Amino acid sequence: MSLRIAGRAVESLLIVGYGMTGRAVAGFCERRGVRFAVSEASVLSEVDEAWLRDHAAEVETGGHTLRLLDCADAVVASPGAPAHLPLLAAAAERGIPVWSELDIAGAAVAGRRLVAVTGTNGKSTTVSLTGALLERSGIRTTVAGNIGLPFLDIVDEADRWDVAVLEVSSFQLEQSVLFHPHVAVLLNLAPNHLERHGTMTAYIAAKLRLFSHQTSLDVAILPASLVGTVDHGLGRLVLYDEPCPPLPRGSEGIGEVRRLDLAAAASACCEIVPGFDASRWSVQEFAEALYLPFRQQAVGTIGGVRLVNDSKATSPAATMAALRSTEGPVVLLLGGRSKRGGYDELAAYLSAFSPRGVVVFGEARQEIAEHLSRAGVEHQSVSDLETAVALGLATARPGDALLLSPACSSFDAFRSYEERGEEFNRMARRVPGFRAADAKDI
Repeated sequence: MSLRIAGRAVESLLIVGYGMTGRAVAGFCERRGVRFAVSEASVLSEVDEAWLRDHAAEVETGGHTLRLLDCADAVVASPGAPAHLPLLAAAAERGIPVWSELDIAGAAVAGRRLVAVTGTNGKSTTVSLTGALLERSGIRTTVAGNIGLPFLDIVDEADRWDVAVLEVSSFQLEQSVLFHPHVAVLLNLAPNHLERHGTMTAYIAAKLRLFSHQTSLDVAILPASLVGTVDHGLGRLVLYDEPCPPLPRGSEGIGEVRRLDLAAAASACCEIVPGFDASRWSVQEFAEALYLPFRQQAVGTIGGVRLVNDSKATSPAATMAALRSTEGPVVLLLGGRSKRGGYDELAAYLSAFSPRGVVVFGEARQEIAEHLSRAGVEHQSVSDLETAVALGLATARPGDALLLSPACSSFDAFRSYEERGEEFNRMARRVPGFRAADAKDI
């Protein structure tokens, strides 16, 4: 069998990278009867190898060669595959299209309403809130994308939903050349993933690809601060914060960061549901979407010190947002694998913020410590998260918040921010005198 994408018949795909996205593409090809090969830079698990032996035309591991291009009608690049990969450049030179999972999935559900959300911070919360608000409005909704469920995994169930709300990252958008959401939401922009994109200009350009294929019939939702500074394409411009749309009752008590995410979600819903008005509900009805795990999560207290788990804060901008939302004196835990940008702004912010203490840990500790020293921010440096937690608790006083908001990815010591967050929670629970939090809000 073959697919038809962008007017092109595709009988054979080459999948570059075999992580979560690569597996989703392979599964999609298997269900559609499309031949596929896989090129993976690392070693595959036994489970993956066994499945691919039974289903893939060819598999190469341990690096990318050009030989699999000979039988490929198109290439699908996983988000982890850098745009400058020689294999992708060679495909382009041969006239072989290079698509992203977003492109393939979007083509498979052409005509369906898509809401896509990107930005440096708040994507997962905004996507979850949008999905919850639409469901409450009686719209059959599914949530997918970078939030955990690949877009391609929902396309075979498209008759079960009316709207798909998608979290999309700069890595996904960088490779996308066809993706066309009806409603596109850009929440904010701050330095992030410069270890991948190289410059802030390239990072912003990747984000703005969200709007590339919109027409005047589509909608581009932005904050007022970005109007006139970014090109939002041809879509009708909507500001989610000036004026702010009606929000659920009680939203004034959820903190500025979550309130802005809620405003963006409500603005997206206004474009899907005629006469949408979120004020008919209370904010407590959406607590599950508002308080996602590892996003400023109240863990509990130890000796009067509140422990707050913001492991999802993998950029300096996210950490600054967390600091703005945390009441009282703060002892901040920073560290992990560097994002190669934004730490000078974070250091300047901390200089004015005057935290009770700062503990840096992990692979990036020396880099972050240098920025903090130049800004005159006192700090302590340790090797790992466990030592950082112990030192943070020793530094904090009753009434303080011990805030894990690392401003780094987790990949120096953990497989994901979720694993890092779970370990932080386990460490807290092991400390004598720990009392679990009763409320979700911090």
